[in-house]
Amino acid sequence: MRRQWIATALVVFVLALGVGVAAAGAAFAGGLGQTAAQPQGGQGEFVPVKDLPPQEKMPAAPLVMGAYGFVWVALLVYVWSLWRRMGAVQREITDLRRRVERKA
Repeated sequence: MRRQWIATALVVFVLALGVGVAAAGAAFAGGLGQTAAQPQGGQGEFVPVKDLPPQEKMPAAPLVMGAYGFVWVALLVYVWSLWRRMGAVQREITDLRRRVERKA
């Protein structure tokens, strides 16, 4: 039982990590095209946020979505494990109740 839970948690972790790495790769690849538009002599001049292209306004969006996805998956795995454990406890209580009723 414990090995199955550990294996499930490991699979979920690896999948969430893969989603995060893919999102980071997409954000990095999207940022490469934007650096060519900057002047060569340094930072350049001030550009208001409202004038920035959509990719530069929130470059961390894929990472944030990956983090939210990971948290939701971890929460679902936790609730699933609680559900299974509560089912086992309920079966033990029912079995104990039957044993007590037989002896009485």
